[in-house]
Amino acid sequence: MFQKVLIAEDQNSIHKGLENILKDLNIKEIATAQYCDDALLKIKAALNTESPIELLITDLSFKEDHRDRTLTSGQELIEAVMNVQPELKIIVFSVEHRIGKIKNLIEFSKVDAYVEKGREESKEMVKAVQAVLRDEIYYSQNLAQLIRSADDISQTDMYDELILQLLAKGLKRIQIASYFKEKDLPARSLRSIEKRINKLKVLFDANTSEQLVAIAIDRGLI
Repeated sequence: MFQKVLIAEDQNSIHKGLENILKDLNIKEIATAQYCDDALLKIKAALNTESPIELLITDLSFKEDHRDRTLTSGQELIEAVMNVQPELKIIVFSVEHRIGKIKNLIEFSKVDAYVEKGREESKEMVKAVQAVLRDEIYYSQNLAQLIRSADDISQTDMYDELILQLLAKGLKRIQIASYFKEKDLPARSLRSIEKRINKLKVLFDANTSEQLVAIAIDRGLI
């Protein structure tokens, strides 16, 4: 099990809850920070000792207050940590649920696990810590289901995404067809546009164009 863990979180009540979870996992040393700048300083300081921090658990959102800050978000902290201690394991613990952003954190920021704050957060955090210890990537169960369905995005192309963007701007199907014709893009007939929109509805399990746009926004497509 990890011996030294740092929690970066600006809410005291959440600090306490996470500390209790980690203590139950027999983690010996638990450090905390309410500011991202302080978290980075603690990580740097620990590197100069015989017991560097092995796991960082961080929120993404940190509220502004009277204090000047260099790092203002968990994502900025993660990016800074990667330059200082790239092998550090990282679990994000946040209310953020936009699938596109979460996948980017895992794929590009090299985050090891993502736990969504909510009713099952204690159980999910235990599973996440254990999975990360085994060098596995972990998502909260409900997020994992959404991400699997979001993988259907690979079945869309740039013209599907353009249609979604135009729908989000309030354009009707006939207006989208006119736009495609004006730009000399493929599939510019009204029938072709309707086929693409219907395909997207099936792909994302949407009943209306409004619902389709909402799902696309939630998944980070637009």
